[in-house]
Amino acid sequence: MPTPGTWQVRFGTAELYADDDRPAGWLLTVDGVAQSYVDLDEPHHLEFDYVRLIGDVIDLVAQPDEPITALHLGGGGCSLPRYIAATRPGSRQVVIEADDLLADLVRRELGVAGFRLRIGDAREALAEMHRGTGDLVVSDVFAGSDLPRHCTTLEYLEQVRSVLKPEGTYVVNVGDGPPLAFTRSQAATLRAAFSHVVVLADPGVLRGRRFGNIVLAGSDRPFEVGELAARGARALGRARVVWGDDVRDFTGGAKPVTDATAARAPSPPPDVFKRR
Repeated sequence: MPTPGTWQVRFGTAELYADDDRPAGWLLTVDGVAQSYVDLDEPHHLEFDYVRLIGDVIDLVAQPDEPITALHLGGGGCSLPRYIAATRPGSRQVVIEADDLLADLVRRELGVAGFRLRIGDAREALAEMHRGTGDLVVSDVFAGSDLPRHCTTLEYLEQVRSVLKPEGTYVVNVGDGPPLAFTRSQAATLRAAFSHVVVLADPGVLRGRRFGNIVLAGSDRPFEVGELAARGARALGRARVVWGDDVRDFTGGAKPVTDATAARAPSPPPDVFKRR
């Protein structure tokens, strides 16, 4: 059983809270920012809306109970690796976490059944992976609330592609707000790397009304957008899926981001991702 408490980790102060509403539910925060929610008895439960949207994409990568090979760049409490281990037993999964002390905390308090948790930089780790073997790469790389710029570029996606199978899927979580310039540039970057791209988020976030999480996915295999839209509606009640030519229009003419042109990702307004 995990122990509620506070620990100093490499990139801040981590706290682990028990959920009064779910007997095995635990919330992990770093410097007050919610990082992960884990239900140790029901790992298929995905608490955060954006994580549920990533789970919807994962559910279309392979049928239930069909093992996959997945690489997770950014670990936190490892909600999605636990989800895959529960829904697709026998999957081969590696999680890369930059914060060694946070990884130690997760191993000790939450466990790592169903995946390997390794320490390292996300982009550097890509160069060490076997080529052309992955069904899925999930990028949720944040240092606190900041997305490292070297994990936002076309060169980064070229490395991602090198570890994916020909029709493998890449999914990334970004945070953005009005006027969504960063997300538009990320969509353009994915379009330069993959034949098919989808953007998923709450409509209010996609209309630039507020800051929030936006999920983008790329693959050379077409997405089942009708199924994604149906699943998103169940997850959020009103999730929007942008696909096809609408993604091109969504970019608004933004250019793909390269190592030479990468800019700092937007920081959220104070308290937007704080534990409530």
